[in-house]
Amino acid sequence: MPIRETRLNGGTGEKKMGQDEDRVAIIADKYLALGFRMAGVIAFPVRDAAEAAAALDRILEEDKYDVIIITENLSSSLKKQREALLARERQRPVIAVIPDFGGPTGDRLRELRALVTQSVGAELKFES
Repeated sequence: MPIRETRLNGGTGEKKMGQDEDRVAIIADKYLALGFRMAGVIAFPVRDAAEAAAALDRILEEDKYDVIIITENLSSSLKKQREALLARERQRPVIAVIPDFGGPTGDRLRELRALVTQSVGAELKFES
């Protein structure tokens, strides 16, 4: 199944001159994508990690989004792409990781703790 962005109004995703609302995209399962699409976010519904990787590649190629939202369960499968994006040292796009309907897995929190530890050079203890 080809990856394509979807919009609530059935449009093709073509940006008209002067429009700035198309700066946020989400890569998620069809149900979560639909909810965000209803809020005006460009949605890339996917069924699995391979489709998510293809969607992220397409979004990065287009270079028109400031924020890319991905679900926590897809985050680990897109880790190499996210690291490559960070290595570019550009301010955008920002990748926001959110839980899906299954709730948070804790993977993103562990990843953030590792980044903070690496940044400050010492392991920090966080209280729950």
